[in-house]
Amino acid sequence: MVATDAPSAQDSTPETAVEPAAPVYGVRERLSLWAGQHAHELTMVVPFAWLLFLPLAWTLALLPLPASLAALVAAGVAAWPLVAAVRLGRGVVRALFALVWLAVAASAGPDGVVLAGGVAGWWWWSSAWWRARRVLPVEHSAAPPAPEAPPAQPDLTPELDPEAEARARQAQEIRHLQELFTQRLSAPGKALAGTALTRPEPIAAGYRAEIHAVPGEKTFKELLAQGGKFASAYETTTQLAVLEQVAYGNDSRVMATWLRDDTLAQVRRFEDVQPRIQPDGRAHIGYFYDLQPAHWSFFTASGGVRHGIFSGDSDMGKSRSVESLTALAHQSEYLVPVIIDPQGGSMPVWNDVLRSALGEDEAYEELCLWDYVLRKQVQHIARVPWVDEDGDERRGKNCLLPGDPDLGGMPGVLLIFEEAPELLMHEVHGKRAVAKLSGGAKTWRKGGGGIIVVAQAPDSRELGGSVTLRAQLQKNACALRTTTPGAAYQMGIPHDPSTLPPYFKDGTPAQGLAYLNGVDQRATMMRWLYLAKPKLIARQPAGAQLHPITLGFMHDYLDSKKGRATQRTAGSGQTPMTAGDAKAAVLDALTAAGRPLEVGEVMQAVLQARPTAPPGEVLSALNRLSEDGRVWRSTSGGAETFTSVATVTTVTQ
Repeated sequence: MVATDAPSAQDSTPETAVEPAAPVYGVRERLSLWAGQHAHELTMVVPFAWLLFLPLAWTLALLPLPASLAALVAAGVAAWPLVAAVRLGRGVVRALFALVWLAVAASAGPDGVVLAGGVAGWWWWSSAWWRARRVLPVEHSAAPPAPEAPPAQPDLTPELDPEAEARARQAQEIRHLQELFTQRLSAPGKALAGTALTRPEPIAAGYRAEIHAVPGEKTFKELLAQGGKFASAYETTTQLAVLEQVAYGNDSRVMATWLRDDTLAQVRRFEDVQPRIQPDGRAHIGYFYDLQPAHWSFFTASGGVRHGIFSGDSDMGKSRSVESLTALAHQSEYLVPVIIDPQGGSMPVWNDVLRSALGEDEAYEELCLWDYVLRKQVQHIARVPWVDEDGDERRGKNCLLPGDPDLGGMPGVLLIFEEAPELLMHEVHGKRAVAKLSGGAKTWRKGGGGIIVVAQAPDSRELGGSVTLRAQLQKNACALRTTTPGAAYQMGIPHDPSTLPPYFKDGTPAQGLAYLNGVDQRATMMRWLYLAKPKLIARQPAGAQLHPITLGFMHDYLDSKKGRATQRTAGSGQTPMTAGDAKAAVLDALTAAGRPLEVGEVMQAVLQARPTAPPGEVLSALNRLSEDGRVWRSTSGGAETFTSVATVTTVTQ
């Protein structure tokens, strides 16, 4: 447990260590320190303060005042405990009982039934108060009986109650946390001066409480900025003493957590958890510091596919974290991932499995293709006819919800831009790529297109100077460790990722440790699930295929590009592809692959060999070869695949 050792003599008795002639603390500070050291005793005498209402009621009853006026004065006196209870959110019932009783006693006299009711109510509440806050003594075992004692003699040694010992230890740890807060943080002149700490409550990983500032004096951002001093006060690190914004939206409060162990040092594997993208678009991607699951939102019903951004220094786990997202999309029936890597080679396991564009030139061409396709899909979705739940015929939807049956189960497309600055800052393609990607970030989601941008720093320079692009990517923001202070503030994260440690306390690299801002609305420290063997996930059949409408728009773009290429090479003597050429190209692609290929894979292989090949002719050739028996058509994992008969025959022999 963080800082649970007994306080030293210097901490526990500061007033006896200072000579009266040269005091170190002022009167207010001494009182504050004394109150912190005797917090438990003061808590146990709180019920006796309510007995002051008894002489007050007698005094009001004896004064020559009308009964109604006496009751009104009594209610006014007892109103302040009720107001305080309402602000704290607890003790409202007892404060209300005290107000009503005092008003009745002041008007009718505190005797008879009124007196008995007041005493009974006080005793009921006091018993509950003391029972909830008592510290049970720990019984210690006596020495074992001597060996020469008669065997038949019963052992009368009292048994140690483990539960009582645990409660006593827990109470001691809680008192120690409160005392250190009072002495080192909330005292005048300290980092959190004027704040109050609620009673720490045990959680699975340690303890948790809230820090309340005076409303109007401090904001949660100012409190979070003292996270380093908060950890220092408990002689630990910011990984074990954590400040976080409260979940219910009070800007004058933060949540404080003390952890026993470095909970995120353990590597948790993707394969062990087996996460999947849920129908609402969320997926489990890792764990927060308190071992609560962290999620990534791939899409929402109201907004369509969502964008995201990763930042962090090299060797901090950016690519491995993005690889987990790629695996989730690959296994999902809702999304088709596409790798666009202008640097080339960031995720080699996936380059041979997914549609990929490597190098600056290919990356820019792929960006142009998807800019065309997704804009066409936006227009298609805006005109598609459908029937709502009331049976009314409608036309057009505002965005694509992946898997929507009204759109034929069309999946979304997740475009993953690895090392995006290599493209966005390119001397030839940079400005045009920034313009297309910035425009796409605003419109592609309606057509089912999501963008994941991976960069070392999220400043506008790395993103080609586009503030619009950066703003559109903040729906999911992940900031791994960086040496650039203040980088995460540009991503909407209230923490500085430069403060994340490069190593855990056990000496292992802190790869995947990050601040996450997204659907969980926590904006706090977490660690990603990592793939033990990415190739095993990559070899699994894809959960979704590009929709025929999407493929059609891709063919339209390639046909238009082919038309431009034909015009450029009209005088070179090149002849257009014939039906026989198309069949030969398809057979060559299947033979070279040596395994069953899906339609999209066949198309990609043929177009790589023959960039000007008409996509429609390639599909026709594939169907004719299947009818002729030269290509076998089969279904694998729900997807239609094609295999060359010659390849199967060779393997069989």
